[in-house]
Amino acid sequence: MDLTTYSKFAILGLVNNSLYVIILSLAMDLTSKNTPKSLILLLNILPALILKSLAPIIIHNRVSHVKRVVCLIIINSLAMWLIAFKKVYLGIILASLMSGLGELTFLQIASSKFGENGINGWSVGTGFAGICGSLFVLIITSFFRFSITTCLLGSSLIPLGFFLYWTLPQNEYHQMDNIDLTQNSMATEENFEDDHIDKLGLVKELLYPFMLPLMLVYFAEYLINQGITPVLLFPLKDHSIIFRKYRDQYVLYGTVYQLGVLISRSSGNYMRIKNVWFLSILQVINLFMLLIEALYFPIESVYFIIFCSFYEGLLGGSSYVNVFLNVNEIYRNSSSHKREFCMGVVTISDSFGILFAALTGLVLEPNLCKHQVANGRNYCKSS
Repeated sequence: MDLTTYSKFAILGLVNNSLYVIILSLAMDLTSKNTPKSLILLLNILPALILKSLAPIIIHNRVSHVKRVVCLIIINSLAMWLIAFKKVYLGIILASLMSGLGELTFLQIASSKFGENGINGWSVGTGFAGICGSLFVLIITSFFRFSITTCLLGSSLIPLGFFLYWTLPQNEYHQMDNIDLTQNSMATEENFEDDHIDKLGLVKELLYPFMLPLMLVYFAEYLINQGITPVLLFPLKDHSIIFRKYRDQYVLYGTVYQLGVLISRSSGNYMRIKNVWFLSILQVINLFMLLIEALYFPIESVYFIIFCSFYEGLLGGSSYVNVFLNVNEIYRNSSSHKREFCMGVVTISDSFGILFAALTGLVLEPNLCKHQVANGRNYCKSS
């Protein structure tokens, strides 16, 4: 294994997903008490979904990877400054667009030029982004008690890590910044081939075995994270080191969840799961179990929620890495353009799952909170 290439894709994945995680971890701080936290999730995913849906038409094979990476560096940093200085919604929308562009771009590069080595590295990096982003928020805001503004401004430096793109092995990867079809016969052949890919047929091939289960597992886990765990709050104990405010419980849930994601996304080199539907079904069971907890609290323990959050992360991360590795394996002998298209299409499915979770959470969380308050449990109304 080329550890250098692997590690570089891991760092790029870490950089790309960190801001997304930081924004979600601060959902309670970026909204008012009466605003559903799923609104932050919706703003954090819908722009990315729109971009990835339009990418095969407006971006693929038209905008060079170099230009995309430059946009990732500049606009991501700008987005965090906007959020820090109260232009919250605009900043989240810009960060979402860049998150989608980054995932699309680097998965395509990894699949078409570096194979499983690049995909595994990217998956591990995105897993690390979850735990690092959550820990960053937890340590800065819950332990050191720095302001949310300081946390956001500090995170604006993270996109500088995209400069690592220019250190990728050039003997393995090269994309021209300006494709002159009249001067380069290779570019002409590739463009012709790209135009004649049966894109609808490929989507049909990918839909049931990969796209639908990935969509379902992401729907379940993000509905848990943004629609249910914000109301799974327990009484604060005096002199607690970790839980000084109710929002600290929510931040810890997210951190433990991301730890599970990291572990499972790192498993691609050691364990392969062909039937990812199995993981989706387990995640749905986890969803209903936590929904019952939010309604009736049969298990009055914050540690039970912490365990379920960790388990949730294991299922979600495993589904992600196995879907992309399986797709790469199936289309291993296809052209680079065909593999890039397949990767781009599959990335849309997790975004759709998150979108549906956000829309559902807008209704679910307020009603769960209302139910709890009516039964004398008003922690969800506390800061």
